[in-house]
Amino acid sequence: MARAPRKTPAEPSLGPARRGGQGKVFTSPPINIEFAGPEHRVNQIDLELDGVYHGEASFEGRVFFDNPAASLDTPRTAEAGYAGSFHVFGHGGCLGDPGHCELNGHREAYDFRPGHPLTLGARRVEVTETLRALAQTKQEVTVTIVPVIRAANEQCDKVNVPRFEGMRLVGYNP
Repeated sequence: MARAPRKTPAEPSLGPARRGGQGKVFTSPPINIEFAGPEHRVNQIDLELDGVYHGEASFEGRVFFDNPAASLDTPRTAEAGYAGSFHVFGHGGCLGDPGHCELNGHREAYDFRPGHPLTLGARRVEVTETLRALAQTKQEVTVTIVPVIRAANEQCDKVNVPRFEGMRLVGYNP
């Protein structure tokens, strides 16, 4: 007679990663886009995000222009203002002792060791065609970022995503 496998006590864990859901949507104040108009010589336009926090949930940031009502269910089409997306591979929260994950400037100017793993990052999304089309009829747009959570656990803030320090549109001339 075959025996059933013996059950071992469960290892403590953070539980399974959870997918899906949406964090808090970010919408910018109006931004001037006259530089993208047909009378200007711009051959590429990027949306740049600085100081991107990546210590918790992994997510996709969907970028929409002039669509503050965009959500997880908004189609990714030009008609809906979709311009592209960026991805953040999160660290899943802090698992160390208190203070372990704090960025505290403990490195000196000429320290060649790699930086802290949670040093704030940057993301760039090429938005040329979408912005050029909008600049035909508008002088200002709003930028809406819809965070689509791809993986998170109990340690992650699933609401305050994305977090970043600054955003700008950058145009490149030929």
